Order: sequence, then C-alpha cells, then structure tokens
Amino acid sequence: MPNRVLISRDSKPIPCEECGLPALHVARLVSGEGELLGQTMVCTACRRHRSEADAIAVH
Repeated sequence: MPNRVLISRDSKPIPCEECGLPALHVARLVSGEGELLGQTMVCTACRRHRSEADAIAVH
C-alpha cells in the first residue's frame, strides 16, 4: 500500500500564503503500514500544495 497524506477532520484551516483561501491544514504523512512518517501543511484548495504533498506521500 502506498504512503498517504491524512488530514484530521478536526483540523481547523488557516489562510494559505499562496492562494489566500482558508484551506491550509496540518496533515500527517503515513506509510502504507500505518507508521507516522511526519507532518506537513496541505492546502486543500491550492493545486501546488496538493501536488507537493502527493509527491512526498509517494516516496
């Protein structure tokens, strides 16, 4: 199973520096085995942040 980026449902978004929308969340990077690999900031509205997070999760 590939690595995943998980955003908590309880995460309260803050304004994104790139797009300005209140869509920036703290996300956990989790391995396919469920091990926490780290955390990152992910904007759910901004394509650039989404593609960077996906790239990190794949590795």
